[in-house]
Amino acid sequence: MKKNILYILLILLIIIIVVVINISNNRIKQNTVSNFNTEFEKYKDKTLYGADILSIINKAIDNNKQKEIKKDEKGNYIEDEEFSIKVDLILLSKDDEGNIEEVKYPMETLEKAGLEEFIKSFSITEFNLENIEYNSNGRISKILVKQLEI
Repeated sequence: MKKNILYILLILLIIIIVVVINISNNRIKQNTVSNFNTEFEKYKDKTLYGADILSIINKAIDNNKQKEIKKDEKGNYIEDEEFSIKVDLILLSKDDEGNIEEVKYPMETLEKAGLEEFIKSFSITEFNLENIEYNSNGRISKILVKQLEI
């Protein structure tokens, strides 16, 4: 009888330990995601300049390299549902008739063209973080930044 009670208590103790470890792991994962998101969300609802955009793009590229996100034949990162992050930039330009056009560029295009050139051309240009999308894990997966002035 005493052995049965002892076995039941031991099994309960093991179950409690497993549950506590899982809860702890989930909290650690949530904190990691939250800290990652904070690196980008701090730019929300602020006027951004070229250096800020460069920081956002560099963080996204560093993340994709660190997480070994694969690229397609054009050299663009292939989105996944776990770790990839994509930054698109809407730049304004005038056509031949003087109308303002919006042209969307992925961060990889700007990287290929040279981020140093981007900062030279857009260092004092104002931008706004238009949209942030999250994946199913609550981690930022897409950012859309838009130029506010020509």
